[in-house]
Amino acid sequence: MTINVAIADDQKLFRKGMIALVNSFDDVKIIFEAENGKQLVDLLQAESEEIHIILLDLSMPEMNGLEALKIIKQSHPNIGVIILTIHEAEHHILSTIQAGANGYLAKNAEPEEVEKSIREVFKNDFYFTLPMLEIMRKGLIKKPQAASLDENESLLTPREKEVLQLICKQFSSAEIAEKLFLSNRTVEGHRNNLLLKTGSRNTAGLVLYALKHKLIEVDHFSN
Repeated sequence: MTINVAIADDQKLFRKGMIALVNSFDDVKIIFEAENGKQLVDLLQAESEEIHIILLDLSMPEMNGLEALKIIKQSHPNIGVIILTIHEAEHHILSTIQAGANGYLAKNAEPEEVEKSIREVFKNDFYFTLPMLEIMRKGLIKKPQAASLDENESLLTPREKEVLQLICKQFSSAEIAEKLFLSNRTVEGHRNNLLLKTGSRNTAGLVLYALKHKLIEVDHFSN
Protein backbone atom coordinates (compact mmCIF):
# COMPACT_ATOMS: atom_id res chain seq x y z
CA MET A 1 0.00 0.00 0.00
CA THR A 2 1.23 3.49 -0.87
CA ILE A 3 1.40 6.08 1.92
CA ASN A 4 0.00 9.34 0.52
CA VAL A 5 1.71 12.45 1.90
CA ALA A 6 1.09 16.21 1.69
CA ILE A 7 3.55 18.91 2.73
CA ALA A 8 3.07 22.53 3.79
CA ASP A 9 6.11 24.79 4.16
CA ASP A 10 6.67 28.36 3.00
CA GLN A 11 10.39 27.83 2.29
CA LYS A 12 10.33 26.72 -1.34
CA LEU A 13 13.84 25.25 -1.46
CA PHE A 14 13.30 23.18 1.70
CA ARG A 15 9.85 22.08 0.50
CA LYS A 16 11.12 20.95 -2.91
CA GLY A 17 14.01 19.09 -1.26
CA MET A 18 11.60 17.29 1.09
CA ILE A 19 9.33 16.36 -1.82
CA ALA A 20 12.26 14.80 -3.73
CA LEU A 21 13.37 12.96 -0.59
CA VAL A 22 9.92 11.62 0.35
CA ASN A 23 9.20 10.51 -3.22
CA SER A 24 12.43 8.47 -3.12
CA PHE A 25 11.05 6.23 -0.33
CA ASP A 26 9.45 2.94 -1.36
CA ASP A 27 5.63 3.08 -1.43
CA VAL A 28 5.50 6.71 -0.25
CA LYS A 29 4.23 9.51 -2.52
CA ILE A 30 3.74 13.27 -2.20
CA ILE A 31 0.22 14.05 -3.44
CA PHE A 32 0.35 17.83 -3.15
CA GLU A 33 2.34 20.72 -1.66
CA ALA A 34 1.24 23.98 -0.03
CA GLU A 35 3.13 27.16 0.88
CA ASN A 36 0.93 28.15 3.82
CA GLY A 37 -1.72 26.77 6.16
CA LYS A 38 -4.67 28.25 4.31
CA GLN A 39 -3.59 26.74 1.00
CA LEU A 40 -3.08 23.38 2.75
CA VAL A 41 -6.60 23.40 4.21
CA ASP A 42 -8.12 24.39 0.84
CA LEU A 43 -6.16 21.75 -1.12
CA LEU A 44 -7.04 19.08 1.43
CA GLN A 45 -10.76 19.81 1.08
CA ALA A 46 -10.52 19.61 -2.72
CA GLU A 47 -8.28 16.50 -2.88
CA SER A 48 -9.99 13.30 -4.07
CA GLU A 49 -7.15 10.96 -3.04
CA GLU A 50 -6.96 9.93 0.60
CA ILE A 51 -4.10 11.65 2.45
CA HIS A 52 -2.48 9.58 5.21
CA ILE A 53 0.29 11.90 6.44
CA ILE A 54 0.84 15.68 6.43
CA LEU A 55 4.30 17.20 6.96
CA LEU A 56 3.44 20.58 8.47
CA ASP A 57 5.68 23.58 9.11
CA LEU A 58 4.77 25.71 12.16
CA SER A 59 5.90 29.16 10.98
CA MET A 60 4.01 30.12 7.81
CA PRO A 61 2.26 33.29 6.54
CA GLU A 62 -1.54 33.69 6.18
CA MET A 63 -2.25 30.74 8.46
CA ASN A 64 0.40 29.15 10.66
CA GLY A 65 0.85 25.44 11.27
CA LEU A 66 -0.92 25.35 14.64
CA GLU A 67 -4.04 27.06 13.26
CA ALA A 68 -4.06 24.74 10.24
CA LEU A 69 -3.57 21.70 12.51
CA LYS A 70 -6.65 22.56 14.58
CA ILE A 71 -8.83 22.90 11.44
CA ILE A 72 -7.46 19.69 9.86
CA LYS A 73 -8.00 17.63 13.02
CA GLN A 74 -11.64 18.71 13.14
CA SER A 75 -12.38 17.70 9.54
CA HIS A 76 -9.82 14.88 9.08
CA PRO A 77 -9.04 13.44 12.55
CA ASN A 78 -7.43 10.28 11.13
CA ILE A 79 -4.73 12.04 9.09
CA GLY A 80 -1.34 11.74 10.79
CA VAL A 81 0.29 15.17 11.16
CA ILE A 82 4.05 15.47 11.64
CA ILE A 83 5.25 18.93 12.69
CA LEU A 84 8.35 20.18 10.86
CA THR A 85 10.23 22.76 12.86
CA ILE A 86 13.45 24.40 13.91
CA HIS A 87 11.75 25.33 17.21
CA GLU A 88 12.42 22.45 19.57
CA ALA A 89 10.83 24.42 22.41
CA GLU A 90 8.71 22.80 25.12
CA HIS A 91 5.66 25.03 24.62
CA HIS A 92 5.65 24.41 20.83
CA ILE A 93 5.79 20.65 21.28
CA LEU A 94 3.18 20.46 24.05
CA SER A 95 0.70 22.83 22.37
CA THR A 96 0.85 21.03 19.01
CA ILE A 97 0.40 17.58 20.59
CA GLN A 98 -2.54 18.85 22.62
CA ALA A 99 -3.98 20.18 19.33
CA GLY A 100 -3.69 16.70 17.79
CA ALA A 101 -0.22 16.45 16.19
CA ASN A 102 1.07 12.88 15.84
CA GLY A 103 4.78 13.53 15.71
CA TYR A 104 7.60 16.00 15.60
CA LEU A 105 10.53 16.26 13.21
CA ALA A 106 13.42 18.72 13.37
CA LYS A 107 14.19 20.34 10.01
CA ASN A 108 17.82 19.24 10.25
CA ALA A 109 16.83 15.56 10.68
CA GLU A 110 18.64 12.85 8.73
CA PRO A 111 16.81 11.43 5.67
CA GLU A 112 16.47 8.06 7.46
CA GLU A 113 14.62 9.76 10.30
CA VAL A 114 12.22 11.48 7.89
CA GLU A 115 11.31 8.10 6.43
CA LYS A 116 11.04 6.50 9.87
CA SER A 117 8.72 9.25 11.13
CA ILE A 118 6.32 8.80 8.20
CA ARG A 119 6.21 5.02 8.56
CA GLU A 120 5.88 5.12 12.37
CA VAL A 121 2.99 7.61 12.32
CA PHE A 122 1.26 5.60 9.57
CA LYS A 123 1.68 2.36 11.57
CA ASN A 124 1.53 3.42 15.23
CA ASP A 125 -0.16 6.85 15.16
CA PHE A 126 2.82 8.64 16.76
CA TYR A 127 6.54 9.32 16.39
CA PHE A 128 8.90 11.08 18.79
CA THR A 129 12.67 10.92 19.05
CA LEU A 130 14.16 10.36 22.51
CA PRO A 131 15.45 13.99 22.66
CA MET A 132 11.92 15.21 21.86
CA LEU A 133 10.46 12.99 24.59
CA GLU A 134 12.97 14.42 27.06
CA ILE A 135 11.97 17.99 26.06
CA MET A 136 8.30 17.02 26.55
CA ARG A 137 9.03 15.50 29.97
CA LYS A 138 10.90 18.62 31.12
CA GLY A 139 8.09 20.87 29.88
CA LEU A 140 5.49 18.79 31.72
CA ILE A 141 7.45 18.93 34.99
CA LYS A 142 7.30 22.74 34.86
CA LYS A 143 3.53 22.77 34.31
CA PRO A 144 1.28 22.57 37.40
CA GLN A 145 -0.50 19.25 37.77
CA ALA A 146 -4.24 19.57 37.14
CA ALA A 147 -5.11 16.76 39.54
CA SER A 148 -3.45 15.12 42.47
CA LEU A 149 -1.48 11.92 42.01
CA ASP A 150 -4.14 9.95 43.91
CA GLU A 151 -6.87 11.10 41.51
CA ASN A 152 -4.74 10.15 38.51
CA GLU A 153 -3.83 6.82 40.08
CA SER A 154 -7.51 5.89 40.39
CA LEU A 155 -8.43 7.20 36.94
CA LEU A 156 -6.95 4.20 35.09
CA THR A 157 -7.34 0.54 35.93
CA PRO A 158 -4.17 -1.59 36.28
CA ARG A 159 -4.98 -3.24 32.93
CA GLU A 160 -5.41 0.14 31.22
CA LYS A 161 -2.03 1.27 32.58
CA GLU A 162 -0.49 -1.94 31.26
CA VAL A 163 -2.00 -1.36 27.79
CA LEU A 164 -0.88 2.29 27.86
CA GLN A 165 2.72 1.34 28.66
CA LEU A 166 2.77 -1.12 25.75
CA ILE A 167 1.26 1.51 23.40
CA CYS A 168 4.09 3.86 24.40
CA LYS A 169 6.58 1.12 23.55
CA GLN A 170 5.11 1.13 20.01
CA PHE A 171 3.40 -2.25 20.12
CA SER A 172 0.41 -2.60 17.79
CA SER A 173 -3.02 -3.64 19.09
CA ALA A 174 -2.45 -7.15 17.71
CA GLU A 175 0.94 -7.41 19.49
CA ILE A 176 -0.55 -6.11 22.76
CA ALA A 177 -3.39 -8.62 22.48
CA GLU A 178 -0.87 -11.44 22.04
CA LYS A 179 1.29 -10.27 24.96
CA LEU A 180 -1.63 -9.89 27.38
CA PHE A 181 -3.64 -12.90 26.11
CA LEU A 182 -6.54 -10.67 25.10
CA SER A 183 -8.61 -10.30 21.93
CA ASN A 184 -7.89 -7.48 19.48
CA ARG A 185 -11.34 -6.10 20.21
CA THR A 186 -10.63 -5.96 23.97
CA VAL A 187 -7.36 -4.10 23.39
CA GLU A 188 -9.11 -1.59 21.11
CA GLY A 189 -11.74 -1.16 23.84
CA HIS A 190 -9.00 -0.39 26.38
CA ARG A 191 -7.42 2.06 23.92
CA ASN A 192 -10.72 3.89 23.39
CA ASN A 193 -11.27 4.04 27.17
CA LEU A 194 -7.78 5.48 27.59
CA LEU A 195 -8.50 8.21 25.04
CA LEU A 196 -11.79 9.07 26.75
CA LYS A 197 -10.46 8.99 30.32
CA THR A 198 -7.34 11.01 29.60
CA GLY A 199 -9.00 13.45 27.17
CA SER A 200 -6.35 12.61 24.55
CA ARG A 201 -6.97 13.21 20.86
CA ASN A 202 -4.79 10.34 19.66
CA THR A 203 -1.91 8.01 20.60
CA ALA A 204 0.54 10.92 20.76
CA GLY A 205 -1.72 12.46 23.41
CA LEU A 206 -1.64 9.19 25.37
CA VAL A 207 2.17 9.27 25.30
CA LEU A 208 2.04 12.82 26.68
CA TYR A 209 -0.33 11.69 29.45
CA ALA A 210 1.88 8.71 30.35
CA LEU A 211 4.93 10.98 30.61
CA LYS A 212 3.04 13.61 32.60
CA HIS A 213 1.82 11.10 35.17
CA LYS A 214 5.08 9.13 35.25
CA LEU A 215 3.46 5.92 34.01
CA ILE A 216 6.48 5.43 31.75
CA GLU A 217 10.04 6.78 31.69
CA VAL A 218 11.68 8.23 28.58
CA ASP A 219 14.31 5.48 28.48
CA HIS A 220 11.57 2.82 28.29
CA PHE A 221 10.57 3.92 24.79
CA SER A 222 11.84 1.69 22.01
CA ASN A 223 13.99 3.67 19.61
